[in-house]
Amino acid sequence: MGLKLSDPLYLGIDTSCYSTSVAVVDRFGKLRFDQRIMLPVEAGQKGLRQSQAFFYHHKNLPVLMEALRSELGEPLSERLEAIGVSEKPCRRQDSYMPVFLAGAGTARSLAAALDVPLIKTTHQEGHLMAALWSADFTQKPPFLAFHLSGGTTDLILVHEIQQEPVCTFEYHLVLGSMDIPAGQLVDRIGVDLGLDFPAGPQLERLAAELGSTTLPKHRIPTHVDPNGISFSGAEAYAKRLIAAGESPSEIARSIEHCIAGTLEKAVRLQPTYPVVFMGGVAGNGYVRQRLTSRLETGPGTKRCYFAERQFSSDNAAGIALIAAASMKKPQFDQL
Repeated sequence: MGLKLSDPLYLGIDTSCYSTSVAVVDRFGKLRFDQRIMLPVEAGQKGLRQSQAFFYHHKNLPVLMEALRSELGEPLSERLEAIGVSEKPCRRQDSYMPVFLAGAGTARSLAAALDVPLIKTTHQEGHLMAALWSADFTQKPPFLAFHLSGGTTDLILVHEIQQEPVCTFEYHLVLGSMDIPAGQLVDRIGVDLGLDFPAGPQLERLAAELGSTTLPKHRIPTHVDPNGISFSGAEAYAKRLIAAGESPSEIARSIEHCIAGTLEKAVRLQPTYPVVFMGGVAGNGYVRQRLTSRLETGPGTKRCYFAERQFSSDNAAGIALIAAASMKKPQFDQL
């Protein structure tokens, strides 16, 4: 369906710990612009200070907005109907990270200057919307969603999707991390193996040297109980493998297998609802195939849905889609 010059567009902005993201969707939910800039991390380092990340976001946002203007070929003000932005990590009251102030400030300024509504949402809800959209998920709540990233290992139960006054996901945390998140396990061990930070894609390529489905020789113990999920023991185990001179590819596959097994255990503790996997770690091919083969067969079967790999990592597409859905377009009635 062609886009008329008068058709509205919806802007999304997300400034997470390691990626500056800007996206635009039209009223049919079609992605019209999607660009991200990864924040640089020095070799050997395992992350950035919030002040450093905040500085990089302020440098990157004008670059992305200029790229958007160039790609549209006309002023955004001619068709912009709403701006969405992630203002904090998740819905919990104590949720806060300074990096999100960079995107929130830019979005607030644009909304005031262009006189359009500002839709405030969260990084986690942006991931969830991007996952539902890219996986063509049509199930009604309740359903489970697993957010897996460098800062989050959250299993949530989504029990309602509201559109008044704006689009929001009503959910509560079922299980969370008791120590380090899954993505932090990947990054820490990856850097110890000599990989760059963030280490996810490189660790996956390293493990793939064994084959796409080859099981590891070393089975790192998993830890899941009703109080939460733990990966600190897995980190210590992997460090011992490194010290013992085990091959990097074997260690990488052991990490993947441990993460998949941990997620499987966590999901099996829950009622038989569909489960959506989102976040950077959910893009790992071995983890995806392992979860699908294990959870979609046998007793207590749970249907698995995964965000497209492009939209597993941090992005602003979900934020833009939330802005569009908040304007109550008929095309978003399926939410």
